[in-house]
Amino acid sequence: MTTDSTSFGRRAGLLGSLVLGPLVWAVPFALFFGTLDGGGWRGYGTAYLIALVFAFVIRAATLIAERVLVPKLRSRPEGSVGHWLPEAAVYFTSSVSASFVAAMLVDRFVAHGFLGSPRAWLVSGLFAVVFSLLVGGIIYARVFYRTAVARAVALERVRSELARAELRALRAQVNPHFLFNTLNTIAALINENPAAAEDVVTRLADVFRHALPASGREHTRLAEELGFLRSWLAIERVRFGDRLRVVEDIEPGLDDVPVPGLLFQPILENAVRYAVAPRAEGATLTLRVQRDPSGRRLTAEFADDGPGFVPGARPSGHGVGLDSVRERLRLGGEGHAFALETAPGKGTRVRVTLPLEPTSLGAPAALPAADDPCVAARLPASEAGT
Repeated sequence: MTTDSTSFGRRAGLLGSLVLGPLVWAVPFALFFGTLDGGGWRGYGTAYLIALVFAFVIRAATLIAERVLVPKLRSRPEGSVGHWLPEAAVYFTSSVSASFVAAMLVDRFVAHGFLGSPRAWLVSGLFAVVFSLLVGGIIYARVFYRTAVARAVALERVRSELARAELRALRAQVNPHFLFNTLNTIAALINENPAAAEDVVTRLADVFRHALPASGREHTRLAEELGFLRSWLAIERVRFGDRLRVVEDIEPGLDDVPVPGLLFQPILENAVRYAVAPRAEGATLTLRVQRDPSGRRLTAEFADDGPGFVPGARPSGHGVGLDSVRERLRLGGEGHAFALETAPGKGTRVRVTLPLEPTSLGAPAALPAADDPCVAARLPASEAGT
């Protein structure tokens, strides 16, 4: 039914362009030449009839040019200077030729003697040029506008697909990165603490239960993403023990807010790598998620009390983590932002801003128990016991 209605709409548009357009375009010419002829209903009526013949014939000719001749020219490359000139020449030639055909029809059927002298042929030729420039110009401007809009839409579609492809590539870049680090942890524990290595493998399965589906879709629920982070941090806690301390401050009521899948994990991994791993005392990682004062955006803040670094400089060994987060947010468009604050000896703070648009993306993933040692330091305290 949709195809039939579309086909009917095209036929109706074609009929309107061929019939209604000339009825309107003939009016100003009828008024102009009718006035030159002395006015009066008879003069205006004859002038309108003549102008109508010209309008119908010229419109039919330009329609044939638009549907048959011009599409053949568009197979040519458009990068050359003046690539539009052949199309304009086709429209102009079609309309001028059609004007002389219309003049002969008028001479034969409407106003005998319309082309009865050389002067009449000259006047008719000038009339044909003026009419063709006006009507053909209007038609070509409309066609050019529609073509430009179609190209702009196609370009925007290509850009959107390219952005999605870049996002998929960035997500794929992160997955092997943290998997490699986790496998190193397991390898280190196999001889020292086989039970801990077995626990890490179990938790790794939980992590991939979220990571694999999340890598194939653009967004996931905040509750699922936080559950994934807690499982990942539990793996890291096996490696670092009490040196890794985590504090959470999550505003209630945000579970169903959509966030880009696997976006936050590289930020925490970066904090573990540069704030916890190099220091015997480790560090405290603080995760805060809340609405901003306007209520239209979500703010996720990741802070550590590690050594920090000089703003603008990269810590030694800086990898794909923060770069991938920054690039994914850039590709996200308006409402997405990334900010990093740091100073030597004062830790590092990363702030991510996302549009706050509630949605339903499926059932929540299973979350770690509240007594998990990795998340026992959650804020507020009332939530730790639930």
